[in-house]
Amino acid sequence: MLTRREALSTLIAPTLRAQPRGPNILLLHSDDQTWNTIRAWGNRDIITPNLDKLAARGTSFRNCYNQGGHVPAVCVASRAMLMTGKSLFRATAKDGLDTPLLPEFLKDNGYDTFFTGKWHLGTPALQRAFQNGGLVHLGGMGPQIDPELSRFPETSKSKIPGRASVLFANSCDDFLKSRKNQQNPFFAYCAFTAPHDPREAAHLAAQYYGNKDLSLQRPWLEKPQRDNGELTVRDEMVVPAPRTSAQCHKELKDYYALITELDNQIGRLLNTLETQSQLNNTIVVFCSDNGLAMGAHGLMGKQSMYEHSLKIPLILAGPGIQSRTENKPIFLYELYNRLAKLIGRPAPNHTETTGPLYFAYRDFQRALRIGDQKIAWAKHKTGLTIEQYDLSKDPYEENNLQGTSQAIPEGKIEAALAKARTHYNDPHPTLSTSTQATNHPTKPQTPSTRQQPSTVQHASTPQTAHTPQRPSPRQRPLTPQHPSTTKTASTPRHASEPRLQRSGPSSLTAYPTPTA
Repeated sequence: MLTRREALSTLIAPTLRAQPRGPNILLLHSDDQTWNTIRAWGNRDIITPNLDKLAARGTSFRNCYNQGGHVPAVCVASRAMLMTGKSLFRATAKDGLDTPLLPEFLKDNGYDTFFTGKWHLGTPALQRAFQNGGLVHLGGMGPQIDPELSRFPETSKSKIPGRASVLFANSCDDFLKSRKNQQNPFFAYCAFTAPHDPREAAHLAAQYYGNKDLSLQRPWLEKPQRDNGELTVRDEMVVPAPRTSAQCHKELKDYYALITELDNQIGRLLNTLETQSQLNNTIVVFCSDNGLAMGAHGLMGKQSMYEHSLKIPLILAGPGIQSRTENKPIFLYELYNRLAKLIGRPAPNHTETTGPLYFAYRDFQRALRIGDQKIAWAKHKTGLTIEQYDLSKDPYEENNLQGTSQAIPEGKIEAALAKARTHYNDPHPTLSTSTQATNHPTKPQTPSTRQQPSTVQHASTPQTAHTPQRPSPRQRPLTPQHPSTTKTASTPRHASEPRLQRSGPSSLTAYPTPTA
């Protein structure tokens, strides 16, 4: 005879078994990839067929931002924010990681968790957060060829032959294949080190881009015109200023080649999901940690308050996610909160959603958005640089409005700045707009080489093509991509591009994988 508890268990068990299984989550994370490096988003030079298809079936967040960082390795703060769901100053506080990280939250909600790639948040947090793992890069930057990696959960490193993107994709692919017929949903986090320098991609650049004449990032300048307090940081020494257009073309070609290689590996992973009939039940997230200048504003790195360094790609695709373009600004740290909602679970109380658009780098750079107008401050040895841009009309920040009649009044800025600093617990003294600035308004630069077309999308303003004065004959015509056409526009193959190759039964496109 059954006891009362046994009888209740018999009645309840079928109900529990009948509950629908939550969706899987695959988080694909690049390193130092600026926002305008996806072909489907309007860059007609770059080759990203798999990201294009992901964008076509999911939501493209065209104004996703990293909020900033406290050291030149901006990615440390960015990854802390991503894993905690907290804003900059809370995520990077002494106890910032002492809350359930995203994989821990998912594990507590029935997910099997896995990590491979670049971590950069310390071994204890990695071992605490994940149940399974593959090859791991625990430090910051590392080589793209034969990297020194550890094997989760160990910390000892050894040189692994092959290309880093291929090796990390192999680890993730092995995990995905092991999930067939498993009962629990999974969270797999694959954090690539591409396209971060060293950009060891000469043969890939030749294979994918050949002699193609790439449009330089806008506004391309030989050297910075204003001091932001961080002009001698390591990133700026990769190619020291003043730089030639030929030098930047070479760097950009290698940068794009690493992104195309990364896109190829993403195609492999999505192929595996499709082959195992898991793709339709998997939320796929693609994002980066921060942007990169690559010659824009005379800079090479990410340690600035310009859009090219703050804005990053973010795409979500999968069950419950519409195929559309989202133009409303969002901070990357909000992803934690959104994923919780997508799996039908309440987000932990410590997670945050996007508040005022306020950005910070170290204790001497700050930026604030008031509507479409952006104000940036940079304190340096000789004073304070202040810049204002109307992003609805000037998305590439070429026409500084500071000191003109179009600038936002100082009192309005000070009030908004005080509110933002309080909201985000910024402990550093305010960089006041009343301080004597050392810069002057500048007119848009007449580009000397072909530069990126204006294809930026904004929150409250339709895309507006910014037309430079007297464009040179080699400048690419402006071809804005609107939300209604971005996802559906056909993508012609350039004559210089390698022909698309199929990989297995999937309709997802992938280029031939370089030998690992």
